[in-house]
Amino acid sequence: RAHELLCRLEALCDAPSSSYASVIFALSISNRPSAAAVAEEVLNRMLSKLNSDQVLNASDVSKAFSGCIAAYVKNHDAKNADKILYEMIKLYESDELGSDFVPEPRAFGTCIAAWSKYDPTAEKGNERGRRWVSSPRQRLHNADRAESILVELERVARKEAAKNTNKYVLHATPYNIAILARVQTMETISPKTRWSNEGIILHAQSILDHMEFEMGVAADPYTYSILLNAWTKQSCPGNEKAADYAEELLRRRIEDVDISKIYSDDDPSVKTADDVWPNVKHYSSVLKAHANCRSPAGARKALSLLSEMEKRFYDAKVISDDDDDADFHVDQKDAAKPDLVCYSIVIDAFAKQKQLSESSSVAFRLLRAMEEKYHAGDMSMKPNNRIYTAVILSLAQSPYSGDDAAELNNAQRAWSLLDEMKANDVQPNSFTYNYIINCCAQEASHDENEQRISFEIAIKAFQELRKMAASSNNNDDDSCSTDAYHPDSFTYAFTLKACTNLLPPSPFRTKVATQVFKESCKKGYCNDEVMKRLRWCVDTDNFHELIGTDARDVRIQDMPPSWSRCCLPSKRRR
Repeated sequence: RAHELLCRLEALCDAPSSSYASVIFALSISNRPSAAAVAEEVLNRMLSKLNSDQVLNASDVSKAFSGCIAAYVKNHDAKNADKILYEMIKLYESDELGSDFVPEPRAFGTCIAAWSKYDPTAEKGNERGRRWVSSPRQRLHNADRAESILVELERVARKEAAKNTNKYVLHATPYNIAILARVQTMETISPKTRWSNEGIILHAQSILDHMEFEMGVAADPYTYSILLNAWTKQSCPGNEKAADYAEELLRRRIEDVDISKIYSDDDPSVKTADDVWPNVKHYSSVLKAHANCRSPAGARKALSLLSEMEKRFYDAKVISDDDDDADFHVDQKDAAKPDLVCYSIVIDAFAKQKQLSESSSVAFRLLRAMEEKYHAGDMSMKPNNRIYTAVILSLAQSPYSGDDAAELNNAQRAWSLLDEMKANDVQPNSFTYNYIINCCAQEASHDENEQRISFEIAIKAFQELRKMAASSNNNDDDSCSTDAYHPDSFTYAFTLKACTNLLPPSPFRTKVATQVFKESCKKGYCNDEVMKRLRWCVDTDNFHELIGTDARDVRIQDMPPSWSRCCLPSKRRR
């Protein structure tokens, strides 16, 4: 409709440049596939007036170019957006419109964004929902194009700065998009791609260095989020270097903040919560990077960073909040507050460490710290199912060695955590019960009474989980439950493990193992691990009788398919 009105206006008189810019803007937000081509046509009609006596407003021309680029970007047409951008740069360098004509920074940013997601193989009509470019070569080309456009933007910025004008100000957004485009060229994490991916992230980080140190453009929280997230994905067992790079980058920002506090005269009370960064997401990314290493050193580094985070927050100054209601005030501080996610990451890191004798003690200490904050009124710090379950897992990895270690054995301590969960209205699931059973099976004491207590707790946990499954809507033995509140293959394997470790060879042990195994087959959760545990728990004759064959090497693939119909194909152990 706007284009139709412009055509009528052109037929009556010389349309002003603002009319062309307005029509192009309308076309840039249109959903019509032909809108971009029409926008370019309108732009060309506007530029044709340069050869006539009509004077074009430089600001309108700049807006028209930006709108035309945006129209092509909306259609995911990076090539044509690139073409219009370079036509604008050519016009700027020709000085036909004088010094008042300056390309808008957003035009460069929009074009960089188009290249960061450009995929020529995407089917027409599906581009909008496509976020990942499939071809590695195309991703590399996109990143190169994004950086080349960034160079052009800087060239314009330097030229304008030479005119002693402060009107042309660069922001972090185009740099962020270029950094993200470079990071997206990373391949799937594997030993073969580790070094190449590391080089890619360092290349992306060099853009940050150039932005801050050479161009004087301040980074924003998203800049650091992109790079920290990349290092976190790169971090894995055997590659602690990536986690160290992530922490080094985080500390670079922390040092900048500390230095600014020393030399700045700004009152911290005039800040808002949005000004506080590194924020909790930045910290949690680095904590996750250390946890991904699955090493004792990684777990300890994560704990050290969490402790530093706690100290910084509680020593921080109070700043203003964003709440406009004067009757309701929430104190904010000029440091990131460690939240539930941060604690969960560190507890998980220690819960998976068998090499650390203090794993369970540290996990318990962090849990008690969270509970203390929760009971003091911080409702956001209420421990959830994942945290309680991780602490129970830590008991299976290492014996509890706190000051009150002699009061309860590991099995009793795990059950006490289950009671705490229920008292705090936290719903346990199959993971919780599985880890309790495994914790009981790991009882290290050779005392018969301790082993009896542990076995009773294991069976109690097994029975409670069975009751939980029976109370659900799905009681059909032939169907497979999809929720996390029913016995699974881990439940049966851990229960057989408890029988083997806690009961002496006897008819009673054989009876319990037989019932557990038959139920696993009936429910469809028998796998190789269950059969291995059964072989260790009963004698050879009973084992062959239960599986129905006397073959020496038997796998679940040799058994009736119904026995394992509900087992997941993944071999990953929980």
